[in-house]
Amino acid sequence: MAGKGQSKQPAGQREITYYNGSSPDLDETVRWHRRQVEQMKKRSRSIWEQPWGYREGFIVAAGIVFSGLLLQLTVANIQSALFASPLSGIFGVLFVTGLLVVHFLLPRNSTVRWLSGVYAAVPAIAILLLLCIILGLIPQFPHNTGNEQLPSTRFTPLGWYRMTTSWPFVLLCFYILIILGLTILKRTGQKQSFRDIGFYLNHLGLFLALLGGLLGSADLERLTMHVSEGEIEWRAKNNSGDIKELTLAIQLDTFLIEEYPPRLVLVENETERILPAVRPESYQFEAVGKTARFAGVTVEIVDYLPHAALFRDSTFLNVVPMMMEGATTAIKVRVNETAGNQPVEGWVSNGSYLFPHSTLQVSENTSIAMPPQEIKRYRSYITLYTEKGTARQAIIEVNRPLQVEDWMIYQYSYDDEKGKYSDTSVFELVRDPWLKVVYTGIYMLMAGALFLFIAGPKKGPQEKKFFSARKKQTKLLIEKSKFTDSQSNSI
Repeated sequence: MAGKGQSKQPAGQREITYYNGSSPDLDETVRWHRRQVEQMKKRSRSIWEQPWGYREGFIVAAGIVFSGLLLQLTVANIQSALFASPLSGIFGVLFVTGLLVVHFLLPRNSTVRWLSGVYAAVPAIAILLLLCIILGLIPQFPHNTGNEQLPSTRFTPLGWYRMTTSWPFVLLCFYILIILGLTILKRTGQKQSFRDIGFYLNHLGLFLALLGGLLGSADLERLTMHVSEGEIEWRAKNNSGDIKELTLAIQLDTFLIEEYPPRLVLVENETERILPAVRPESYQFEAVGKTARFAGVTVEIVDYLPHAALFRDSTFLNVVPMMMEGATTAIKVRVNETAGNQPVEGWVSNGSYLFPHSTLQVSENTSIAMPPQEIKRYRSYITLYTEKGTARQAIIEVNRPLQVEDWMIYQYSYDDEKGKYSDTSVFELVRDPWLKVVYTGIYMLMAGALFLFIAGPKKGPQEKKFFSARKKQTKLLIEKSKFTDSQSNSI
């Protein structure tokens, strides 16, 4: 009922009055109803009806992968050599030019605007992440590996053993590049601010790294070069066995190998399996006179020869120290706990390319053996000559490559048969002209992440309103405090 002295108004008029400002709760209710209506409209929208959303995004990305699978089953993996320089550079220029043309000629096209938004980006990234998971779970082979050398499984026709050159992976990566490029170009047409620096660094860096990686795979060269001590070599072989002459030459001055101390293990005589089978145990040599227990036996170190020669006949083994190439490592051990309760003593050696290995039998089924010594490090002392007439000395070892012009020279291997006496070093020479583009993109990504960390998250409208109110409140409290102090001083 209306109160005393109040005129009765229609209900509709009262609601309009409330909505105009007298009732905030009703205002919020009206906004909620509007959101519900908009959501109902979105749910009732038929597929492919503009504006597109996540459904269309997943359909388009899945369609690209499906098209790639059809190409994969038809023509197999992409042959990167067919797109080598200068075709890779021409394709890169045409790709970027095409993005610019689409952006400037079709700026208001609904499909182009959709491609530069999250509705296209998120589904594409999700499916690419799925392909990357498959890439990490399935062993990968070089792109030039023949189909006959790949495992005969159901994954081989799909290209999963060479994922980076498969049609689904490459097409999806270029689709993401289109999304990235249009997103960057769209942002350039908006009002710029200081915080846009982080956006451009991250998106443009990812664009360069991905584009350089895709195009650079066609121009990537991997060669191997075998060089013996005292010799100069300027020829290298590719994976196909073709010889290529280079504009640089390598002279191997010295090749050195360092090994870890020898180890002793207990093995089965028939299978030569290290015991215990579940968790093999071993003893690493420390010094003569030490006693060690492993795999249930106690072993005493009696003597040690780091350079020894082994002479054996049908019943006797003679071990003598000998400083020569091909000498082996030998340890004399004594085992007191044996099946016959009699101590067993003898020499154990891991052998070399000149001398056979030697074991000490401690029971009917087991023997003490010495596995090949593990390599600690190996390095090459070289003199490098270039076509320009320059010469420089350098040291190349694992994880410490040498860069010369466009080539990266890695320590790859050595003569496995000779082991620590190898006088041949194997180098891997890698040339990737697109590597600078990839590194530029990676550095931009790092700079963008650092910029966002320093700048902090962007404040939304509600946060700005909250901090503005807090600032006003603080200002009023300061003024009130000053007024109170002035009143107390006047009294």
